[in-house]
Amino acid sequence: MRHLIELVLEKEGWTVHTASSAESAMDAVKRAACPPFLVICDVLMPNIDGLELMRRMCGRYPSINVIFISGHLSDVSWWPTDLREHRFLAKPFDNAHLVAAVEEVISDGTGPG
Repeated sequence: MRHLIELVLEKEGWTVHTASSAESAMDAVKRAACPPFLVICDVLMPNIDGLELMRRMCGRYPSINVIFISGHLSDVSWWPTDLREHRFLAKPFDNAHLVAAVEEVISDGTGPG
């Protein structure tokens, strides 16, 4: 899934970096010259889930925008209050929905909240 997302977004002209785990994502962001504007993160991942990863990442870099994705959740009514400012995209989604979600984040341009 991450490779498909990478292909779709690069085709739109955006620079994309992927990570195979929460740990490698956090390491990559720590090593980067500046934090990413947007992180697309699956909710369910091994070891550290996407919610915890984004809590850690946003705690360190509060300006990061997040689009959570999941194939196991259909609504976010239970969503933790500290993460409600971020967007959610239910799988399966098509390329147009992914691009529209990213464009919405980019056009907002203000960061979370």
